[in-house]
Amino acid sequence: MKTYPVDIAPEQVVRWLMVEGRLHAFDLLVSATRSFEPGKLTGGASRRLGEEEREEVSEISEVGLLEVMPRQKPHIWTLRVRVEDDIGPRLPEDEPVPETEEELDLPTFYEEFIKADRGLAEVSVEVDSPAAKASFNRVLDAILTDRHQRGKGKPAPVKPRAKKR
Repeated sequence: MKTYPVDIAPEQVVRWLMVEGRLHAFDLLVSATRSFEPGKLTGGASRRLGEEEREEVSEISEVGLLEVMPRQKPHIWTLRVRVEDDIGPRLPEDEPVPETEEELDLPTFYEEFIKADRGLAEVSVEVDSPAAKASFNRVLDAILTDRHQRGKGKPAPVKPRAKKR
């Protein structure tokens, strides 16, 4: 499997998927999750704490992950939108952070991670062959052109406007 960055706005991917979910022009599996990842405290706050305090305090990141793959041949390619938001330090006496992933529906993922414009978002695709990359590129082209036309014929022609004299 090879992973490639995809130069597209995460919002465009998610909005297209929400429309796609109603039209079913492409047969895609879509899953979204939220998880929390502890990390070491960094930045100015860590310098103000003593060594013992630094070991007790951790930085928490909230991670939203959206994965999209073809339903008929899952795992030949996977499109991922990953949003990571540092939500701040956590003390040992704070409420525990959930250790398991939480399943989200697409509108919730959109509202909480994309529309809220939180953290750092990146889009990537993992493909297992040149044929898988070609399959993904057909979906990417539909996302880029905001098209849901597979099997529905050509779009209706645009009627030219009368010229002003």
